[in-house]
Amino acid sequence: MPSFLQDRDDLRLLIAYETLKNLSLSMLTVFIPIAIYSGSESIVLTGLYLLIRASTGFLSSYPVMLVIGKRGFRMGLYTSYLFLIPAVVSAYLLPYNPVYVALIGILYGLGKSFHKQSRDLEFAVGSDASDRDMQAAYLMSLPNLGRFTGPVLGGIISGSLGFGLMFLVALASAAVSIAPVLGMDLKKKQEGLDPGTILTAENLKTSPIFVSRGIQAYASVGLFSLFTYITVAGSLSSGLVRSLDTVGFMVMAYLSGRISRRYSRTSIVVTGSLLAGVVFLLRIPVSTPLQAFAVSLAGGLAYKLYDIPLFSSFADQAEKTEKRGFYAAKKTFNSLGKVLTAATFLYFTLAFSVQAAFTSVFVLAAASTVVMALTQKMNTRYEMEK
Repeated sequence: MPSFLQDRDDLRLLIAYETLKNLSLSMLTVFIPIAIYSGSESIVLTGLYLLIRASTGFLSSYPVMLVIGKRGFRMGLYTSYLFLIPAVVSAYLLPYNPVYVALIGILYGLGKSFHKQSRDLEFAVGSDASDRDMQAAYLMSLPNLGRFTGPVLGGIISGSLGFGLMFLVALASAAVSIAPVLGMDLKKKQEGLDPGTILTAENLKTSPIFVSRGIQAYASVGLFSLFTYITVAGSLSSGLVRSLDTVGFMVMAYLSGRISRRYSRTSIVVTGSLLAGVVFLLRIPVSTPLQAFAVSLAGGLAYKLYDIPLFSSFADQAEKTEKRGFYAAKKTFNSLGKVLTAATFLYFTLAFSVQAAFTSVFVLAAASTVVMALTQKMNTRYEMEK
């Protein structure tokens, strides 16, 4: 076991928490949209859920960070359960109409906002700058065991026994994941957060990367899984698609820490971004399960190639500024990318066709990878000239 996992209790607990919670979240992220579509037979209602969930993340980033700052990172992780568990219960019990779908989207969006911002701050505070790339690689690779298992398990259960039982399993796994959080130290609380620390010049320079990652997250997970469910196969294949994506995550996450010691962060980010863009375009003509599996595996490899150096560079950047302001900006702009993706999907669905909607989203995601690569190169050049 790596020495830092033995020596740093909170980082080890954070990895255990991520592993258990990913089992639940990966299942829910893939199958809530599919369950809404299956139960309502309305692609518009499914798109509405995605739009409201993303909009909730966009609007709540600053208030959520205020709560985390006042109550501590550990309390932020606790609070995520107050929204995620009701979201799962609502998805299980309530009929799928616009009002209830909006409720599910708001609850899930708030839960994910507390989860992600608390986790990112915990890593920024609990990791060592001298070996952050390797520590980020372990945080991104080991918890993928949960992200791999969740979609496969969700696909098997929903395909054979129905979405109701799948939601109960997701609820149970979410409840179990709270155990590691109980052992974490309660970090120092900080009162107040100036909104000006979010829209700083440094954060705005990185904002195209945040927006691009939001676009890619929605296109590759929720929408591509829905695409395979509708056009390729049913629940099991949709779960396997996400799990093979995660296999790529796990392999590249393990290698990325070592790659980062041989090549510059910018070279890795640019290469991974452009490869991911090619893979997004390859998703458009997918028509068989085998093609979907192959594209997902390739997408996972390309994504994690650039994700690890970016994740650790974000922690470095946060250390130089107001950490809470930086991560609130990251979540705000990331959610904005998801809003743009969901809005694009809804527009093309209503104006043209479902196939045109999926195609537009994959093209948008491919374009965003180019934006991300160019932004990374420009920011690196700017830092070198300072």
